[in-house]
Amino acid sequence: MPTLDINIAEHISIPVPSKVTVDLDPAKLEFGKTFSPNWFVAEYHDGFWQNARVEGLQNIALHPAAIVFHYGQSIFEGMKAYRWANGKVALFRPEENARRFARSAVRMAMPPVDPAFFVEAVKALVHTDAAWTPAEPGSLYLRPTMMGTEACIGVRASHEFLFFVLALPSGAYFKESGSGGAGSVVVYVAETSSRAAVGGTGDVKASANYAISLHTIEDGKKQGCSQVLFLDSNGKRQVEELGGMNVFFVEGNTLRTPNLHGTILPGITRDSVIQVSRDLGYAVEEVPVNIDEAAGKIAAGKITEVFACGTAAVISGIRELQFETGRKLIIGNNSVGPITQQLNARLQGIQFGRLEDTHGWMQIVD
Repeated sequence: MPTLDINIAEHISIPVPSKVTVDLDPAKLEFGKTFSPNWFVAEYHDGFWQNARVEGLQNIALHPAAIVFHYGQSIFEGMKAYRWANGKVALFRPEENARRFARSAVRMAMPPVDPAFFVEAVKALVHTDAAWTPAEPGSLYLRPTMMGTEACIGVRASHEFLFFVLALPSGAYFKESGSGGAGSVVVYVAETSSRAAVGGTGDVKASANYAISLHTIEDGKKQGCSQVLFLDSNGKRQVEELGGMNVFFVEGNTLRTPNLHGTILPGITRDSVIQVSRDLGYAVEEVPVNIDEAAGKIAAGKITEVFACGTAAVISGIRELQFETGRKLIIGNNSVGPITQQLNARLQGIQFGRLEDTHGWMQIVD
């Protein structure tokens, strides 16, 4: 399918930068509830992406038969912009989100957006609503999305699409983890349900992946848990990932995380954690992790830390695992561990411009 022509980047309609009308104190911002006043949007029809623009955020009018409603043809990304102490606003590894977005589009029979244009589209919105980026520890969460909009009751791919980007000034993802550092949460282990199967869409950001996990996530919340850890769908009790985050286990100076094998999302924060860990001298192994073996090592004090990572929460310690059987397993000292804190401090230091960006991850939005 044709990609969104990078030349259109020269013709993105961009309004005058907006003014802030809400309190951007990160401690008062509930994640996912506050939106900046503009969005980026472009439509795909007649074989081309058209009318790329930043405009005032508004509701979407779709026919009730739009394919996205009936067959779930939708993908998205999660990324962030950070306000530095010098006032500049910078994006974290946007080109990686762009490449993953294009890969997701191909898997879901959608026209991929040219990665270079994807980045320009995000920058156009961030430029317009830069004032809505909270100071540290807040950030401007960005949600690029594409969905099939053609009105058709028939199991096939849409021929019309909408590509848009939302911006959300945000504070902490897990309010219950406390303030300062990585924080820690309690996680529910799903033993009788899974989020992805071999040959499916577990390694792309298809909206349907998250829809099938919602019931289990609600079960976990009823048990007082902040997130859910999913296992493989083949009954091997291999750890996969959380509902929206990858997971690491710390044993001595070695970090282990499940290897990517088609049912786990290749997280950009996951990849960044691996690189930062190696920068700090830790060994990192991408290997299968059996939940029962891991639980035995936690109980024996060999695995001293477990943490999750993703764009929204960055890095968050896991202080306790709760199994469907009712078993509760305390990890380490029942709080965020020192290696987790160290990794979070290093990664956040790079994102907020306080530490040297040796990997060239940050892109300033002019």
